[in-house]
Amino acid sequence: SASIHVPARGDSTNASGRSLSSAIPCMLAAVPALRVFGDASRPPHRRMGNTPARHRSHPRGTVPPGDASRSPGARRASRRLFALADGSALAPSGSDAVPEQAEARTDAFAGNYGAIMLQGFHWRSCSFRDVSPEADWSWYEECRRKIAVMRSLGVTAVWLPPPSHSVSPEGYLPQRLYDLDTRYGTKAELKLLTRELRDAGIAPVADVVINHRCADTQDTEGRWRVFSNVTFPDSPPDDAAPGALRDKSWGPWAIVKDDPHFEGEGNSDTGESFAPAPDLDHKNDRVRAELTAWLNWLKDDVGFAGWRFDYVKGYGANYVREYVENSVGTAALCVAEFWPEASWEPDGRLSPNQNPMRQALCDWIDRAGGVTPAFDFATKAVLQEAVLKTEYWRLRDEQNKPPGLIGWWPTRAVTFVDNHDTGGSGASATSDQGRMKDGSSDAYGQGHWRFPPEKRLVGYAYVLTHPGVPCLFWPHCMWLDEKHRALSDGVKELCAVRRAAGVRANSEVKILVADADCYVARVVGDENELTVKLGPRYDLPLDLIPQKGHEWELVAAGNEYAVWARPRNAKGNAKSAR
Repeated sequence: SASIHVPARGDSTNASGRSLSSAIPCMLAAVPALRVFGDASRPPHRRMGNTPARHRSHPRGTVPPGDASRSPGARRASRRLFALADGSALAPSGSDAVPEQAEARTDAFAGNYGAIMLQGFHWRSCSFRDVSPEADWSWYEECRRKIAVMRSLGVTAVWLPPPSHSVSPEGYLPQRLYDLDTRYGTKAELKLLTRELRDAGIAPVADVVINHRCADTQDTEGRWRVFSNVTFPDSPPDDAAPGALRDKSWGPWAIVKDDPHFEGEGNSDTGESFAPAPDLDHKNDRVRAELTAWLNWLKDDVGFAGWRFDYVKGYGANYVREYVENSVGTAALCVAEFWPEASWEPDGRLSPNQNPMRQALCDWIDRAGGVTPAFDFATKAVLQEAVLKTEYWRLRDEQNKPPGLIGWWPTRAVTFVDNHDTGGSGASATSDQGRMKDGSSDAYGQGHWRFPPEKRLVGYAYVLTHPGVPCLFWPHCMWLDEKHRALSDGVKELCAVRRAAGVRANSEVKILVADADCYVARVVGDENELTVKLGPRYDLPLDLIPQKGHEWELVAAGNEYAVWARPRNAKGNAKSAR
């Protein structure tokens, strides 16, 4: 064996300009594991999604049920079927098989393979003025002022919060769809933001909450089942008779009939129930037509270029396909929040085999016709467990592939470390519980399933060097004050590595080591080949160390991670693993 030494962050020498031939006499220190959810390190049973009431009706450790029906004409890409036992691909049959090498040439979504996405808000952004007394501007204005920072990161798309008036300040209980004056800012501020984002080459993506909607009027039986839609364009005059030709109000017919709380009069639900608000009947032609009209208004009048679909477990995936195809189109960057259950061992540990979880993701994407990727919750589950418990062996599946969705369908995987649901402490921003030990705030998310805070850069070292479309989280890269600078600078450095290497959603990855305390992989970008090393181990076999004479250069390093790069045309790199 030979020793490989990686500089810790804070070394006065610029790592991106240092050649591997230099001596690097610094040992990576292991950070004690942080246990977030007790011994199981798992998300709490009823805390999945944007509200505390998202229930899971299926037994733990099983694949949740999908949609009972498939859209007419939607074909199953048979190469997306895998054996759950070992992850091996099942043999394709007939014309359903799509050669992997041809996908980028035939995929309408291929223009997004090189994207870097940013979640442009956090759970407390709606209270920006309250928790930031020095700021006398809205969250939309805060985003607009940070466009230059987004560009420095190489961000190509920004996921913005739900745009419509909502019963909840965060926006996830929408009521008046066309009323865009919210706690995040005014409609005028939102339109200015989307225009300037587009001018900067950044696609604005709206958080679309259409599984459910809060009624604003009681019916004759005293139940909240009428949506007046008074803010719809061309709505009828106040004295119009009910049912008038231009009457755009919705009644109980727009709510699914099996909603256990609001007892609608529509069709049966096509997904899971959502307790806090009436579930909309997406089988109803009028509901779909008016939701589609709203999406096109957001695109044409407000300036959005894509959608993040909230809680898609609540309605049929075929409807997501319809909404995308009839609004922004399949070439747009859209993403769906489909959060399947992970698999757990009887003793509460995360199962080594997450094939049921990623098969559920593949199945949902396939039912949606492949028009939109999904957030890669399988990668998040395995990655944070590996980092939390120093079990990096988890990062290689039985087929020597990454164990998340990126190992099976990387061009439809949006990877992330945390978001407004999973990250943060769930505490008030002004409470002691909302502060990290270094004094920085960790109260920007609900804390349902957060990544170990002290290891976030290890997580970003993985997602920003591996296939899939990475999504950054605002508090991890946009806060530039002294308390948060180390994290934001580290994310910025890794974003630069990804861009320079030309790593894309479909880049090739070869896993060389996946032991308890060490993970090493080679990733081939369009421009550079990367060697990625994670974990506390610092001595490796000589044949795994990026060797002098092969033009390897250390380009990013920090606590328990390091990344080297060399041009793809470097001598010998096409034939040698070294």
